[in-house]
Amino acid sequence: MTYSIRPRLGMIGISGCALYVLAIALAGPAMAQPFRGPPDRATFPWRDLAKELPNKMTGTYTVASTGDLLFQEPASKRISPQIRDVLKNADTTVGNLEGYLVDRRNWAGVNGYNNNWAPKEEAFALAELGFDMVAPGEGDGGDAAQVSTMKWLEEAGIKRPGYGPNLSIARQPAFQELPQGRVAMIAAFPVGAIADGPIARNKDGNDVGEVPGMNPLRLTVWNVVTAPQLEQLRGIRESILARRNEPGLARPSDMPVDQPGKLAFLGKNYMVGDKPGAFHYELNPNDLQTQILAVRNAKEYADFVMYTAHVHENRFAFQAYSQDHYPPDYLVDLVHKLIDNGLDMYVGHGNHTMQGIEIYKGRPIFYNHGNFAVQRFGSDDSPPNAGGLTNIEDAELGNDWLQGYINLTAFVAQTKYQNGKLSEIRIYPVDLGTDVAKTPWSRSSIPQTPTPEVARKILADLQDWSAPYGTKIAIENNIGVIRVSPEATVDIPPPKPSGRGALSGTRR
Repeated sequence: MTYSIRPRLGMIGISGCALYVLAIALAGPAMAQPFRGPPDRATFPWRDLAKELPNKMTGTYTVASTGDLLFQEPASKRISPQIRDVLKNADTTVGNLEGYLVDRRNWAGVNGYNNNWAPKEEAFALAELGFDMVAPGEGDGGDAAQVSTMKWLEEAGIKRPGYGPNLSIARQPAFQELPQGRVAMIAAFPVGAIADGPIARNKDGNDVGEVPGMNPLRLTVWNVVTAPQLEQLRGIRESILARRNEPGLARPSDMPVDQPGKLAFLGKNYMVGDKPGAFHYELNPNDLQTQILAVRNAKEYADFVMYTAHVHENRFAFQAYSQDHYPPDYLVDLVHKLIDNGLDMYVGHGNHTMQGIEIYKGRPIFYNHGNFAVQRFGSDDSPPNAGGLTNIEDAELGNDWLQGYINLTAFVAQTKYQNGKLSEIRIYPVDLGTDVAKTPWSRSSIPQTPTPEVARKILADLQDWSAPYGTKIAIENNIGVIRVSPEATVDIPPPKPSGRGALSGTRR
């Protein structure tokens, strides 16, 4: 016998639904709260950002930082013991991996070799030296090379921010967990002045898919000229544009609209300034905001935040490429803004010469450490050639621009904090083989403790390049020392993002 219960359910349907709705409404906090409206943004007790943005590391915390790591073969066992100990004994050790890592047994057949490659063993050599995080340099070799690099670094236990399958990932920090707290590092790469990418992109609707690449700092370059020179350029441009209405022209170009004191001409930008030949850089406003937000977000999640950028830009048009002892104008402004949003340390590299050190509001800015290694030759094949030259011999002239004294000197910084306040920076000079006559290729670009004479010269130069920032560097036993009083670390005024509404109270 079959029974149907549909009539009975139909009879109780209306009252049953009413009871069910009432039960939901009275069920308590575990259920939905339909009578609760959204909080009032004007009266909500927002967290006090002044307590989120300081250096929150506890106890003694030490960072070792270097510049470019351009090794084309592992050499960690031959680095001077003093330098090696500084790297290995720090809580956090960072640098810039200038190049990409591959398994040389099977890489060349499919991909080939481009500039700045190194075997996968270099990842483990860097780990042996104590490196915890490295920046991605220029993202050499293409995406396959970068994926290979990330694979070998991860196997060695080294993290690398600044490159990713899309822009969101490229902007995210790498993290290190320590007993003293959580450390974050963000990496970026300037484009538009010298390099043009690779720039990571997020998916944009159905038109543009994700693009792997770097966290970009997009720059517009302005060439500085005098006011009379600008008018001369304007006159040349006008004489050219005067022909735009000649007969037979299919479609004339639009007339340019200039900002006061500025002019665009034949693909170059010019502006009036006091010193002709200088470069002025303008950072894309969206990129500036995203870097600020990335730093602040990292600091709200971590206790200590580093920012690193691979900067090749010079200050003047009459300088050799990437050979400058002072940073470009945009970088100083950018790093100051980042510190005002919670940044604790800037680690600079890219330019192939040392630059000065600034202590801004008690936060160290290492504008450029110089080359920790700059080996641009390796064990590549030497095919038959008319000159009978090996690969290394053939490349000697082309690599000479990176083999001068200023390219073969650098420093490692050992930065010490006590309960979140900077207390001391020790600067260890590095010699990559400045005495070229006595340094064979097989021993060049391996970081060594300099002779006392060379060490004092390196430190004296660094004193000069740091002086414009008011930084005092003592030289003690051929090591540079910057001592910082606790009072030098000043509180950062908390930002007041408009999206939070009125800051009428705090939760703490």
